This record gives sequence, structure tokens and C-alpha cells, in this order.
Amino acid sequence: MKICFLHYYFKKDGVTRTVLNNVRGLREQSPDIEFVFVGNPFNEAIPDYAEKRIINWEAEDLVSEIEKVSSDSDVLIIENPVVGIYPRATLAFKEFAEKNLSKKIIYRIHDFIDDRPHLSEEFRKFFKDINDVYPKSDNVHFLTLTSFDKGRLLQKGLKNVSVIPNSIVESNLYTSEENAKKLREKFEESGIVKPGEKIISYPVRVLRRKNIEEAILITKLLNNFGGNHRLIITVPHEDDYAEEIKSLAKKHDVPCSIGEAYKFLDYGKGEFTTADLFAISDLVISTSIKEGFGFAFIEPWVSGTPLIGRNIPEITKDFEEAGIDLSALYDNSVLHNSKNPEERMSKVKTFLSDNEKMDQLQTLLGLNKRIEKSSSLIEKNKEAVLNNYNHIHVAGKLLNQIDFMLRN
Repeated sequence: MKICFLHYYFKKDGVTRTVLNNVRGLREQSPDIEFVFVGNPFNEAIPDYAEKRIINWEAEDLVSEIEKVSSDSDVLIIENPVVGIYPRATLAFKEFAEKNLSKKIIYRIHDFIDDRPHLSEEFRKFFKDINDVYPKSDNVHFLTLTSFDKGRLLQKGLKNVSVIPNSIVESNLYTSEENAKKLREKFEESGIVKPGEKIISYPVRVLRRKNIEEAILITKLLNNFGGNHRLIITVPHEDDYAEEIKSLAKKHDVPCSIGEAYKFLDYGKGEFTTADLFAISDLVISTSIKEGFGFAFIEPWVSGTPLIGRNIPEITKDFEEAGIDLSALYDNSVLHNSKNPEERMSKVKTFLSDNEKMDQLQTLLGLNKRIEKSSSLIEKNKEAVLNNYNHIHVAGKLLNQIDFMLRN
């Protein structure tokens, strides 16, 4: 069997990580499977046992280009086909699927154009309606990462929709004491963290939906009640929001390092891993209001680091059904439940500027008890994560899906 993974590019991002973990698990499930990676450019190492093919995204006839690079594959998995950034490619994917009816095709949905209204004007040059992006032919099966996203596709009238979550490779979340110590030393030498400070890590890009102002608020609350914590946001992003949260942290005296850790970590071409970061962290936090999958809800447990922050029920429902106990997280309506970034920032500023409101919020949230609860759940949650989200188990689900498609 030959499986072809088609993606716009292969670089250090969530989609590439999904594919690489799948391939690793599939190969352990069935060593005879052949793999083809199709994209352009390739900025991430592809395994030696997989073939790499360059696609010309600027080709005049992009459908023919897709036919050429995938002609010998038994199954073509198109990654993130409706993300919204590449409308010409999205149109070509659909035309290819509806033209090549004998080809078994999987549309794996990581992101939706529906969630990117700022791209809609360009997109409507190719599609009158954003729901027209999906092929309607029976040779296409849709995969989503969560049951929430499956529901979104079913509401659009699509059929053949299944859920296969992202996976983790257990060994990637372990490290040595020596490596962790070295990273801590690097952080202290560079001024990212001061000696004696405890680290709250939030390994994300600086994006408004990550709701970093709320993480600043939680750090301030912990420090007001005897803590000595520094918030570390790992990945920089050049926009006004980054400056806004830096200013917020400085104004309210919240120790915060934003985007500086990136250069030391492997996704920033450094020598250390997420496992090293988790190992030197006293807490991992997630205050995001929206996630496509939510690695933050599963990875820290494997590393042995407690998780605190905001629950996102539409995402965490799947994790909880898999046996992961997230009761230490606070409900997403405790502080606010707004999708409007200005409203969220205003609410946080109101708390930070009023000591009485901060005291009330601390009583309401009971953060220290939540930390104790989270710490007590590490072993239980680690077992649930490894049983349900390890790369071999998830690859088995993908292989079953492919076998079903090939038989029908």
C-alpha cells in the first residue's frame, strides 16, 4: 500500500507534526506501507524511508499537477485543504477529487475558512459560498480532529465524516535531569527567568485567541498570594497584540517573558525540546478560548507537570470521554466567555486595576486548590493519554479507516 500525504509545505508546524506521528505509527503497525510526502517547500526533515515529491503550486493546471504527483498512490490524504489561506489550491483539490472518482481521497480538516473572515474576500474570487469548498463525490472521506469539528461538517450536509485525533509520541515528552538543568541555566543566563522564580509555561504563539492577558492575570493572582512565578510565552508573533500584552504585564508588575524562549527550543531551531521546558516548569497554563485540537490538555500529564487554566468544553469533551480528568480547570464562563478580544482585554484590565476584585477572584477561582488537584491527577491522566493518544493507537485508527475505504 502506498499512502500519499499532500500539504502546502512541510515545516515545523502542527500539521507536519500530525503527519510525522501518523507515519511513525503506521510504519510500526505495518512495515510494508510506502509513504510519499508531497509539498513545497520542505523545511522539515522527512524520514529516509519516505519519498519526497515537489509540487508546483504555481502550475497553470494545478489539477493535473496533483494528478501527476499522486498517480501511484492508493490513498491521498490532503492536509488542511480548507484552511482559507490558499483558495486556488482549495479549488484545485475539489476539482481533482470530483474528476478522479476512482481515487481514494481523505480530506483531513485541521482548520476552517469559516473561522478566518479576514480571508473571505480573496476566497470569494474562487467560491461564491464558503460551503462550496468541499467535494461532494463518494470517493472522499473527511477526517476531523475532534467530535466538535465533526459536528460542524455534518451540519454542512457532508457525509463520510470520522474523528481521528492528533497523537503524541511518548518518548518525545521525556527528558533527562541534565538536559532540563541546562535549559534552566540558559534561561537564567539570558534573563528569561531569574534565579528562584518558578516557571508557568504557555508554549504557544502570541495570538489573540490564546488569550494571553488572562494568563498574565492568573500569574498575578498566584504571586499576590505568596507565589514567585514567571509566565513564559514561548513563540513570538509580530503584531500589536504582542506589544499590548508586554505593556500589560509591565504595568501590573507581572514577571513575564514573551517570545524569548523560542530560540532555545527545537521548533525555533534550538537544542532543547518541549519536554525540557515542561521539566523546568512548575505549571503549564492554557487560557485559550479556541483550539483546533488542544495539545496543552494532554501533553503536560505525560511530562509530569500539572496543568491549570481555562476549560474549553467543545474541545475537552473528547479528552474527558477518553478518561482525562480536567476538573482542575476553571469553567470558561468564570471570567468571561467573550469571543471579542477587546472585551476580554477590558475585563482583565478591570481585575488587574482593582485589588478588591482581585481578592474576590482569588476566592472564586481557588487557584491553590486547583493546583493541588491538578498535581494529584498527573498519573491518572498520563495513563489515559497514553492509552488513547499515543501515536501507535491513533495510527491504528487511521489504518482501519484507510482499509475501510479501500474495501468499499
